[in-house]
Amino acid sequence: MTVRTDTLDSLPVEDMTLEQLEDRIREIERNYEEFFAAARDGFYISTREGKFIDCNESLVQMLGYRVPEEVLMLDLNRDLWLNYEDRVRFQGIIEKQGYVRDYEAVFKRKDGSPLYVTLSSHVWTDARGNIRGYRGFVVDRTQERIICEQLEATEVRFRDLFENILDGVFISDASGTVLDCNKALCDMIGYSREEFMGMNYYRDLFISAQDVMDFRRTFTKHGTVKDYELQIVRKDGAIRDISMSGIAQRNSKGEVVSYQGLMRDITEEKRLRTQLIRSERFSAMGKMASQLAHELNNPIYGIMNCLDLIRDEVPEKHEKRKYLELARNECKRTSGLLIKMLKFFKPDDEQRCPTNINKLLEETLLFYEKQFKNLNIRVTSDLSNDLPMTMAVESQLKQVFINMIINANTAMPTGGDLRVSSRFDAPKNTITVTIEDTGVGIRRENLDRIFEAFFTTKKEVKGVGLGLSICYGFIREHGGRIDVRSELGKGTAFDIHLPVVMPEN
Repeated sequence: MTVRTDTLDSLPVEDMTLEQLEDRIREIERNYEEFFAAARDGFYISTREGKFIDCNESLVQMLGYRVPEEVLMLDLNRDLWLNYEDRVRFQGIIEKQGYVRDYEAVFKRKDGSPLYVTLSSHVWTDARGNIRGYRGFVVDRTQERIICEQLEATEVRFRDLFENILDGVFISDASGTVLDCNKALCDMIGYSREEFMGMNYYRDLFISAQDVMDFRRTFTKHGTVKDYELQIVRKDGAIRDISMSGIAQRNSKGEVVSYQGLMRDITEEKRLRTQLIRSERFSAMGKMASQLAHELNNPIYGIMNCLDLIRDEVPEKHEKRKYLELARNECKRTSGLLIKMLKFFKPDDEQRCPTNINKLLEETLLFYEKQFKNLNIRVTSDLSNDLPMTMAVESQLKQVFINMIINANTAMPTGGDLRVSSRFDAPKNTITVTIEDTGVGIRRENLDRIFEAFFTTKKEVKGVGLGLSICYGFIREHGGRIDVRSELGKGTAFDIHLPVVMPEN
């Protein structure tokens, strides 16, 4: 007799015949065996002592064995669990609760490699309630573990890069509020990370509002910026030149949601670049001055000779003789100006001698003491006692100090403060002289031009604009440099850096 098993589920057990009950039991066993065998996760039944009673094919493959018989022969304490203590911990939990869910464990494959798994199991007991063992399923988490470890390693690498890169790195929202930054950026701007986080760097860090607006428009329009130069003010008030590069992150609507980028301090690089350009201009003008002096002096001397010949023929009391004298003097003055230009671009090779910089500064200040009083200028000097002697041309350095002080006096027509200091930087073997005033200051657009020959900002020009150019030439001849710091309406400071040169034995 054939029994329709699809109707057995609807029959109560008490209404089933013996034959129907046997068919139902066989159906349940078949379904169990098929599910047990076909499941992708590993199923097992094990004893409390550490032996498998049964397992499915998935668990066999998971552990790297060929047939179930190999797995059934394993000692779980020794051959399966990578660390025996983990199994003891597992047993403590499952026997106390009666079950475990997603318990993380590490098994050993046949080849000894680790198998990362999660266990979900229940205890099974005998008729008297004694725990005989455990049964449940095993899920292979090895691939997930590898991916997580790779992700973690990647995050560590990027975090190391983020923290240790020498350029400043920042992440901000669309409004400019900082979301994250690295240590290099904090060092650059002088704020701690906690202080900078939450700041609006557009408003609180950059100097020129117009420059920031231009930068934001470029950033938003193109989505990227590269080497965009701006100026920032550090927490201590120092102004630094920086270069910014970055990208804008957009949402699905194309709206900018955040900015990421790099900030690099180019103050020193820009100073060196400016110094190089200035030196190249200086060299080019030197060649021009040499040619000019050579080409013009010869005809000027010829004109002067002709005037001398004419003068000899004109009586001394003749009314026209004064015009000859005037013409000759103007030719002589023009020749002197050309020689002055040539000496500026090619200073005479005067003899260098051991020079006391502090002594030169004191003599210069003493010489202008009366002028300081007349102009209501208060002078403060801070000259270092440990300043070493250096080989220099005293007359040239004194001319530099005089020009600097004259400029400072001119910048303070109604009075102010003049501070003169000197210090010795032993590691760099350099003497630095700073001459600082509280005068009108220099416009930003003129800072890079003040050392150019013939450039002047004075409305009433009494000279030809060679004062600072001569200073620059003299200091360059001594192997040094001049830096300028200025803020309009607050004053100007010149830092003169001179290498210490010892006399040759």
